[in-house]
Amino acid sequence: MDALREGILEISRRLHQHPELGLEEYHARDLLVSRIEALGFEVTTPVAGLDTGFTARCAAGKPGPVIAFLAEYDALPDLGHACGHNVIAAGSFGAAAALREIVQETGGTILLVGTPDEEAFSERSKGGKVVMARAGVFDNVDAALMMHPTGGPHAVWRYTFPLKDFTVHFEGKPAHYTRPEEGINALEGLLLFLQTANALRRTWRPDVLFAYTITDGGGPSAITVPRSAEAHLTLKTFESNTLETVFQSLQACVKSVSELTGAQGTIRVLDAYQSTIPNLHLCESLYRNLRSLGTDVENPIQGRRNLARMRYPGISTDFGDVSWLVPAIHGYCSLGPQALVAHTPAFAEAAGGPPGDEAALLSARALALTALDLLADPAFSRAVQGEFAQYAEQTFLRVPGLPPDYLPFPKDIQEAFGPG
Repeated sequence: MDALREGILEISRRLHQHPELGLEEYHARDLLVSRIEALGFEVTTPVAGLDTGFTARCAAGKPGPVIAFLAEYDALPDLGHACGHNVIAAGSFGAAAALREIVQETGGTILLVGTPDEEAFSERSKGGKVVMARAGVFDNVDAALMMHPTGGPHAVWRYTFPLKDFTVHFEGKPAHYTRPEEGINALEGLLLFLQTANALRRTWRPDVLFAYTITDGGGPSAITVPRSAEAHLTLKTFESNTLETVFQSLQACVKSVSELTGAQGTIRVLDAYQSTIPNLHLCESLYRNLRSLGTDVENPIQGRRNLARMRYPGISTDFGDVSWLVPAIHGYCSLGPQALVAHTPAFAEAAGGPPGDEAALLSARALALTALDLLADPAFSRAVQGEFAQYAEQTFLRVPGLPPDYLPFPKDIQEAFGPG
């Protein structure tokens, strides 16, 4: 890792200096591909129909776990790398590169997976990892690892919440306002839908977040019966089953309003992220390895308590979809104090400065050590797989620490973390 230091920092800094929006990260892709290809990795790009996605593979001559390090590298409009994805890409690159020789000894395969478009801010976006997951990119992966910059302490476990981001469009028939019977008012259909949806909110759990704005109000003229109208809506909850139940009620609402008014309503899902499923064995490994590197780390037991105290959902990410397919961990490396908030100019400055350098190097080391636990310890690797299989058999409804039940962590895991 010491030998890779300057290469890791170069990647982080160059990405920070050349921010690119989702699905447009050609400089980032080319930089990462050129650096990892030079180390002997076999590169495939595009991947899953994503021009700026890639996979880089280093396989040993003998069997073993397939470990994927996930690299994000898209930026934000006007803010650049205010979510620190330059740090993520550099850290994941460093971890993959550091293991390229070790994996020949242990057996197994190292993957660096370039996952574009995490922010999913445009109408073309679906979240890069969601697209890749559906395309089978992670089908033969035994574990997926990454670390994300944050304000506050280093952490190995923080829940991210299921999300649906969608539009509701009503199509009617234009007419002059003096002869409304000859038209079908799309705006009235949209307003009736929103009114009904707000009434339905009284039947939802209080932790459901529901927000909307009207993006097409029917046109500039009041003397024409509006032909079309549209709203952009976001729905977020604590757990996936509740999200689906609420979304189905909104689908039924659109159908009912269409039948009542004659304006034809349609829903178009822009983004749909699942919640994250933790793997506590991976959490224990990353927690231990971060502490061995001389850092303070938030106790995951405290993180679970913080989640149970929340009234409303927090952040969402397309990484959640990966965690439903394979054992996965989405750790956090600190850029500064708790008051440092992502998607702000201050966060962007930290990600491109000394705090970002330190975070990239730390995450590279910690991720590589956790991957080495999987590669070199078959019993640990089996425990990781067994934990995931147990959750999957129960359709991910009984996962320790997660809503709605917040089941306690197993005793051996609690002992590994110590008192929270």
